[in-house]
Order: sequence, then structure tokens, then C-alpha cells
Amino acid sequence: MASLRSFTRLPLRQSSAAFTQRSFQTATARLAGKETALHNEGRAEEAEKAKQDQLKEQKEGRGQWKEELSSDSESIVKADRGDINASKGTIEQLQRETEKAAKEKR
Repeated sequence: MASLRSFTRLPLRQSSAAFTQRSFQTATARLAGKETALHNEGRAEEAEKAKQDQLKEQKEGRGQWKEELSSDSESIVKADRGDINASKGTIEQLQRETEKAAKEKR
């Protein structure tokens, strides 16, 4: 009985060898944020062009938020807060895009 008590009082030792295990899952890295545009073939090039434009503008001191680089949810939050350019031309453009998307969906 004494040997059992002395054994249970020993601190637990951590394993000295680290084992790595391979995952059975694979995932592809997404380079751009729009959830609705993830499977478009030219999305990576489009996002890269927008990023380069944004970096160029930031260096010139005219940096602005770019919707092309944001996710759909970020765009929605920005619109809800009223932080977007809501000129008459912008609203008309959004209406045209919505009409086009509705036609494509049919």
C-alpha cells in the first residue's frame, strides 16, 4: 500500500518527444474577401490590382477605404453606418448592378 501512495504523489511528467499528426482535412487559402465572388476566376487578379491601387494612393496621402477589398459583411456594416459615398451617381450604379444580378439569377 505504501508503494501505491508514493507512486500517486509523483508529479505528472510531460512527454519529452513531440508527435505531429497529419490532418485529414485540406483547405485552400482565399486571397480575396467578397463571399459572393470567391469562385470567380479573375478575382485574385482583381483584388491584387485593387490592393496595388490602394497602396499607391496611401503613399500619395490619398488613401481611402476600398469596397473591392472588403468582405460583403464589411460593406454592409459600412453602408449601415452611412460611411459610404452615397451620391446620386453611386446610387444609380448600385441600382444597375442589382438589376443585372437579378437578371443573371433568373
